[in-house]
Amino acid sequence: MEHIIKFCPCNLEGQLCEVKDKLRQLSNVTVTDERCLNYCGQCLEKPFALLHKKNVVGDTAEELYRLLVERLAAVEL
Repeated sequence: MEHIIKFCPCNLEGQLCEVKDKLRQLSNVTVTDERCLNYCGQCLEKPFALLHKKNVVGDTAEELYRLLVERLAAVEL
């Protein structure tokens, strides 16, 4: 199954580059930047991404990565 993870390019610019790079290394994962994801305001507060159109939010970039990987693993089961 192909997993699509979308990021807003305005969301904590620069802080999510490493997260995106690590996600791109996973198999069956497509990472895209898409303006706008319709979560205006959230971009300035916390790191987030859409995984299969569902909002995933972390307090830090590292937490967001961990949550995304956990959800990817749950989908694979």
